[in-house]
Amino acid sequence: MWLRQFRAVLGNAVKVTMGDPFCLVLHLAGILLMCLLGVIPGFAAGEHLKLLRDQCLALMFMLGSLGFVFGFICVITDDIRRGAGSILVSRPIGEFCLVAGKWCGVFATVLLLHVSFLVAYLWTSEIAWDPAFLNLVSLAFYLGAIVLAMGVAGLRHYLFGGSYAVVANVTLFVMVAAVFTVRLLVNGPAEFDWSGIQSGIMLALGLIAFSAFLLPAAMFADSAIVLSVGVVLFFFGLISNYLISLGSLPAQLQSIVQSLLPNWQIFWVADRLGAGADVSIGYYVSSGIHAVLLLAVALIVGAIVFERMELKAV
Repeated sequence: MWLRQFRAVLGNAVKVTMGDPFCLVLHLAGILLMCLLGVIPGFAAGEHLKLLRDQCLALMFMLGSLGFVFGFICVITDDIRRGAGSILVSRPIGEFCLVAGKWCGVFATVLLLHVSFLVAYLWTSEIAWDPAFLNLVSLAFYLGAIVLAMGVAGLRHYLFGGSYAVVANVTLFVMVAAVFTVRLLVNGPAEFDWSGIQSGIMLALGLIAFSAFLLPAAMFADSAIVLSVGVVLFFFGLISNYLISLGSLPAQLQSIVQSLLPNWQIFWVADRLGAGADVSIGYYVSSGIHAVLLLAVALIVGAIVFERMELKAV
């Protein structure tokens, strides 16, 4: 019974978030901006790939954070303001199941975007691999895959109806991944920046941590406030590590504070990987546990807030 309710809430959250045109705009913008960053000429010979990696990974995290803000506003904040929350809790469904299902639905959409952006970065690294010349053939396939995906989604929508945004998001992801796989099989793995995968995994954990800090605000605040909180969280997490270091705290206390406050530097390993150093499996595991614990606390707090708040229909 609980699993059936959870799946229903999750499916509805995915449908709402992925079916919004803004999600498709975010998806297209991310993939096209990756390509743009790859073709911009630069003068840092020998450092161009590192610069591209840093720019693309930062863009991925920014767009993923924006995806969580947008998703929470769509499936949590707006539902509560419209009075849909009171209807849901009047049914035999637990508050934790409801909040967890909505979070998982938003996460599924953000994860699709994140993986799509990661594939786009790997492909872009092939396009810009040579510091002197662009791989124009690969670039043509890259842009062609995007155009073809939009065309296929449009044709499917014309023939069968339904949500164009949902079909376009899925088709774009599948098409880019499929053509990238063909490029990989044809040309081999030599000219791809595979360290981006490790960085992408860590950034996905960072997005989970970001969502954990944002979720309670989405339960009781208006859309504008949720957006403002998301912006503040994003930028505070970028500088919190530096601010904490200014406090001259004991090492153990500093470590505790860093783990309790928004701190995205924990999940940024691109610099270390770019310098040729390894990141241990233990660090990935500890970072994953950290993100999951933050999420667990956020879900519990969100369920309590949802249970006790006074829901009003607009």
